[in-house]
Amino acid sequence: MSALPQYADTGRWPSAVRSPIVVSGSGLVRRYGEGDAHVDALRGVSLEIEEGCLTAIMGPSGSGKSTLMHILAGLDEPTEGSVWIAGLEITSMNDRELTRLRREHIGFVFQFFNLLLMLTAEENVLLPLSIAGVKPDR
Repeated sequence: MSALPQYADTGRWPSAVRSPIVVSGSGLVRRYGEGDAHVDALRGVSLEIEEGCLTAIMGPSGSGKSTLMHILAGLDEPTEGSVWIAGLEITSMNDRELTRLRREHIGFVFQFFNLLLMLTAEENVLLPLSIAGVKPDR
């Protein structure tokens, strides 16, 4: 018998041991195109990411990793399903609310990032703070 029977039976820690869920997606579908020519990049993906956990999204090329990340960050909308960040359903937010959420709470490094060549590395990193009118901690 396992010393942690609840974990052994379910593959999940008891709720008393688990951290709060900070990001979750439920029934996420992302469909491109229509009719017979449509492509499902995501088909019913559900996940929960706990506070303080390192989470890796892995899979072969074309498996929907970038699509999933864009949806979880509010950069794209799912065809079906919902996304929650820190208790807020982002799939019901308008563009202004999503922009504010991303600017104030989400850090995102794009697969093909575009640095501004006329800025130093430090200035590129600090640019979002400058736009938000926030002074960086030094």
